[in-house]
Amino acid sequence: MEYLRRRELLHGILLGLVLAGCGGLGPNVPLILALKQSIPGSLLNEFRRRTTARFQVQLLDERAQLLAHLQQRAQPSPGWDPLGWLKPRWPGVALSLLGADGLDRAIASDWLQPLPAELLGHWWEELNPRWRQAAEREGQVWGVPWRWGVTAIAYRRDRVTQPIRDWADLWRSDLAGKITLPDHPREVIGLTLKKLGRSYNDPLNPKDAELRQALGSLHRQVLAYTSSDYLPILRIADSWVAVGWSQDLYSTQANYPELEVVIPASGSAVWWDVWVRPRPLESQELVDLGSLLPDWFDFWLDPELAPRWVNFSGIPSVLLLDPRRLSPRLQQREDFQPATWQRSEIWQPLSASEAASYLNLWDQMRRGLL
Repeated sequence: MEYLRRRELLHGILLGLVLAGCGGLGPNVPLILALKQSIPGSLLNEFRRRTTARFQVQLLDERAQLLAHLQQRAQPSPGWDPLGWLKPRWPGVALSLLGADGLDRAIASDWLQPLPAELLGHWWEELNPRWRQAAEREGQVWGVPWRWGVTAIAYRRDRVTQPIRDWADLWRSDLAGKITLPDHPREVIGLTLKKLGRSYNDPLNPKDAELRQALGSLHRQVLAYTSSDYLPILRIADSWVAVGWSQDLYSTQANYPELEVVIPASGSAVWWDVWVRPRPLESQELVDLGSLLPDWFDFWLDPELAPRWVNFSGIPSVLLLDPRRLSPRLQQREDFQPATWQRSEIWQPLSASEAASYLNLWDQMRRGLL
C-alpha cells in the first residue's frame, strides 16, 4: 500500500509537469522549477530573447511541492521493472526555487550540488553579507537568495479592540483561545524567545524555566496550530489573531480590509526563497546547460529589472532597490521598510542534537506538559 501511495505521488508530480505545459520539449531540454505568481510572463519572454540557452520553465503552486520534487527524484527505482514502465522519466532540472527552510535538509540528503564560483557573477559580492552567509555551508555556496519576507501577525480589527504591536501581546488574556500559530517548532519557540527579549538564534536550553513557563502559557492561548489553514480560520472569525507569513497575510488583507497586518516591533524571523541546483540523477544523461545558469542569475538579480517582478509578486527582493520604482502600495507596506530588514533575523542552521531539543520541547508544549 505504501508503495502504491508513493507511485501515486510520483504520478501526480509528473502529471503536473505535463499539464502545466513544459512546452512539449524533450527530456534533453533543461527544466527550471519556480512558483506561480513569482515570475511575470513578460520578463520571462524578455529573458528568452536575451539568452541563447534552451530551457523550459515549470511553475508549481506551493513551496512544499518544490521540496517534494527534489525528494521524489531521489527515490530509488523499483527493484523489479524489466520493461522500465514504473521508472519515472524525470526531466533534467537545471535549477529550482526552494524555500530556505528546506535547504539544510536538501543538502544533508545529497539532493543538491554546490554552485561553483564561475556561476556567481559580480552581483554575488554586492549582496548583503547576511544573504551570502545564509547560503554558505563550510565555504561552499548552496544557493542564490532571491526574495524574502518575515513572520508576521494578522488580527481582526472588528474583534480585537486593543492594537497588537509585538509578540508579547499574544499572551494577553483577551486573546485566549483566539490565536492560531504555525505548526512549526522553530517559529513558535523562536517568537517566545523574542518575547523574552532574546534572539531566535540563541542556544536552546530545554530546561530553561522562564522559557518553559512562557511556552506553557502561550499554549493555553492557542485555538489551533496550523501552517496551511490559518487564513480561512481567520477569515470566518473562528480565530481573531493569526501568526503567519507576510506574503500570505498581505495578499489576504487586500480582500479583507478588516484585517490588520503587523510586523512585531522587536523583530521577526526571515523566510526566504533561494535558487538551488539539483544534483543530476545517476540514470540521467548530462544535459548541456550552456550559459543558462549565469544568464539566469544575471537577469533575475539585475537591480534594473528587479522592481518589475517585485511589483508583480508583492515580495521584497534581496537586492537593495530604489523605493521610488515600487508601487505606492508596496512603498507603504511595513515589510518593505529598511527597519524591518534590520530588526529581522535569519535562522542559523541547527545541528542534529539542537533540532532534537526543539522537537522534544515542542512535543511537551503541544501535549500541555509545560
